[in-house]
Amino acid sequence: MSPRTRLFVAFVSTGVISYVALGSLLGRVMGDTTYGQLSVFNEVVRIILDAYVEPVNLDRAMAGAELGLTDSLDGDSAYLDAEEFKAYQQPVRESDADIGVVLCRRFSFLMVVTTRPDSPAAKAGLKTGDVLKTIDGRHTRPLSVHVGERLLRGSPGSIVKLKVLRAGAGNEPLDVSAVRERLVPATVRAKVLDDGAGYLKVAEFGARAPESIRGELEGLKKGGTRRLVLDLRGAAYGTPSEGIKVAELFVTSGLVGKVSGRRVAEQVFKADPAKVAWDLPVATLVDTGTAGPAEIVAAALLDAGQPVVGERTLGRAGVQKAVPLPEGALLLTVAKYSAPKGTPIHGKGVEPSVAAEGPSEEPGEAPSTADPVLDKALEVLKTPAKKAA
Repeated sequence: MSPRTRLFVAFVSTGVISYVALGSLLGRVMGDTTYGQLSVFNEVVRIILDAYVEPVNLDRAMAGAELGLTDSLDGDSAYLDAEEFKAYQQPVRESDADIGVVLCRRFSFLMVVTTRPDSPAAKAGLKTGDVLKTIDGRHTRPLSVHVGERLLRGSPGSIVKLKVLRAGAGNEPLDVSAVRERLVPATVRAKVLDDGAGYLKVAEFGARAPESIRGELEGLKKGGTRRLVLDLRGAAYGTPSEGIKVAELFVTSGLVGKVSGRRVAEQVFKADPAKVAWDLPVATLVDTGTAGPAEIVAAALLDAGQPVVGERTLGRAGVQKAVPLPEGALLLTVAKYSAPKGTPIHGKGVEPSVAAEGPSEEPGEAPSTADPVLDKALEVLKTPAKKAA
C-alpha cells in the first residue's frame, strides 16, 4: 500500500470514528436525534479496525478526528482534552504576563488578528495576518485559540519564541521573539484634526471603554466639534457586551444589534436615546484586524446610515459554550451576533460602505506616514450629499 493510500485511509478512518462517537454524544448532549442513523458508519469503522494494514491507534485517530470536526465549524469552536479544559476553566492570574496578541484559527493554524498597542507583540513586529507556525517549538496545527493564548502567557520577563509565516516574506518562517510583560489596557485617545473634525481612536473594548468613550465624545462636543472619525482599525480585544454598550452611544433609534442561535432565543438590543452621547455625523474606520465588539459597533453605525470606511472586517462575533465530555469538552459557537437589519457578522464580517486600503508596506521599507483611509473618511464627511447618493 502506497504512503498516499495509507494516508487517505487514515483520514477516512479518523473522520468516520469521530462522526460516530462524537455525533452520538452530541445527540445526547444537545437533544438532537438526527445523529442516530449511523449504522453504516459503524460498519465502516468495524471493517477498518479489522482489516486495515496496521493496527489503528484509536487515541490518535480520535484526537485527529475531533480536531477535524471542529475545524469544519469555525475558528472559535474546538475540542479541549481534559488538561486543556481544566486550564480553560481557570481564570487568568494577575501575576501572568503576556505578549498582547489577539488570535484566531485560520488555515488550520493560529493567526494574528491584531496586536495590542505598545505590547511586546507590537514591539516584536507581529502583524495582522501573521500565521504562528510554532510557539516555543510546539506546532499550532492541533491547538485551539485558547490553548495558543495560554502558551503565550507566562512569567514577566520570560521570552516566547515563535516561527511566523507572513505573506510576501517567502516560504521560510520568520523567527520572532517577544518578552512577556504585564499589559496595561489601552486608553481611548481623542483629538481634533486640522480640518476641525474630531478623531477618536478605540484600540480595545475593556470594561471601562464605554465610560471612557462617552467622556471623550462629550469633550469633543463641548469644544465645538461637529464631525467625527471613529477609528476601530485593529480593535479586536473585548467582549460583545461592551460592543453593544458602545454602539448605544451613537445609535439614536431602532436597534443596535441582535444575537441568536439554533438553540438560543433571539435577543434584540434596542437603542435608548438617554444613552446617546453623539448624534452628529460619524465615519467609522475598519480593517481586517477589526473584530468582535468593534464589528458590532461598525455594523450598528452602518445600518444607522453612517459611513463605514476601509476593508471588510474579520467576522468574529459569536458566543461560545463549553459542553463537558467524559474526558475534556467541546467549545462550540452557539449564537452569533448580527447587524440591526439582520446581516450576520460572525463568519461574514462587516462590509464597509466606502472601500479604502491602507498604504502597502514592502518588506524592509519604513512604515508610511500617509493614511489614505482616514483621508477618504474625511472626504466622505465633507460631502454628505455625495455619500447619500
